[in-house]
Amino acid sequence: MSFIYRLLPPPSYLDFKAMGLDVSDRSIKYAEFADTKDGIRLKKIGKKDLNPGIIEAGEIKKPDELSAILSSIFRPFALNYVIAALPEERAYISAMSLPEAEKEQIKEAVEIELPEKIPLPAGETIFDFEFMPRASESVGGAKITEDQVPHRDAVVYAFPKSVVQDYLKAYLSAGIKPVAFIMETAALSRALVSENDAGRPIMIVDFGKTRTTFVIVSGGLVRFSSTVNVAGESLDRAIAKSSGLSLKEAEKIKKEKGMLNTPENGKVYDAVLPVVAAVADEIERHILFWNTHAEHVHQSEPEISKVILSGGDSNLIGFKEYLGFQLGLPVELGNAWINVAPFEEYIPEVKFNESLEYSAAIGLALTALGAN
Repeated sequence: MSFIYRLLPPPSYLDFKAMGLDVSDRSIKYAEFADTKDGIRLKKIGKKDLNPGIIEAGEIKKPDELSAILSSIFRPFALNYVIAALPEERAYISAMSLPEAEKEQIKEAVEIELPEKIPLPAGETIFDFEFMPRASESVGGAKITEDQVPHRDAVVYAFPKSVVQDYLKAYLSAGIKPVAFIMETAALSRALVSENDAGRPIMIVDFGKTRTTFVIVSGGLVRFSSTVNVAGESLDRAIAKSSGLSLKEAEKIKKEKGMLNTPENGKVYDAVLPVVAAVADEIERHILFWNTHAEHVHQSEPEISKVILSGGDSNLIGFKEYLGFQLGLPVELGNAWINVAPFEEYIPEVKFNESLEYSAAIGLALTALGAN
């Protein structure tokens, strides 16, 4: 799992019963699983909306208010340990070639190279790294010779130390003990990418309320992520402006009509199309970059094989079909339960469309359970 910053010595953290906690700008989501004789089963799942201004672009602006809300949520639970997400907006991802050496020596090599790769001051960065799957004996037709320096390619994940400390302080003030912090995009990958797809490059598009996050996963690792402030609320504002409605009324119409291209829905369709087209353009731009650089930079299968949609507004009627047509790729709604159990064996008591909001929390809860 990419970027696990452990607050307790591993592997003892897996012995704790912990809940997955995903805190974003506008909501707190949590989930917990139990490992039963029948398999993994959902114990708890929930969501609490946050008012604007408590967290902005992943930065906690009102820690006392956040702690009070978290305390009210978790106080009734006997469980106070969590595996918590760190916001994608504050993450840095970089590839490095590291020497074959002992773990501590490799960590020192990362620290030396980090200032050249990550735009953060020395000593103010918290980082972790994961090795990429080993390349085959030939890469791009060029045979690897014996006189090459032995090395391992790795993906390095880093956060400003102040960001991690701010979240830690807010959680501890609420009586919550984070056992580990995990990059939000890694949690999404944990929930949405199946074992069968783990070796192929896949793009996850998390189309949420206030932002859309683009994630490329390959070899089981998050290789790239980016966020834009175009998302569900952008659709609401566009509909409200074109129809003279309130944002609440616009959101209702969005959920009912979406991108239905019918005479009756023409005004709504025309309003949301520029927003959705902007998201499609961003997806296409990132896919093009990956597809033209993957062979020599990432040493993996060269092209994105499909797009997986996540986030509450990915349920927009016609969104999946529009993206599939524009991108010329398979586009599917993510199944946040794909690594929990087949639906033939177990159906969680959460509507499928609603579960897309909880993908990161579910990925965190699976990590907390220690599930493989």
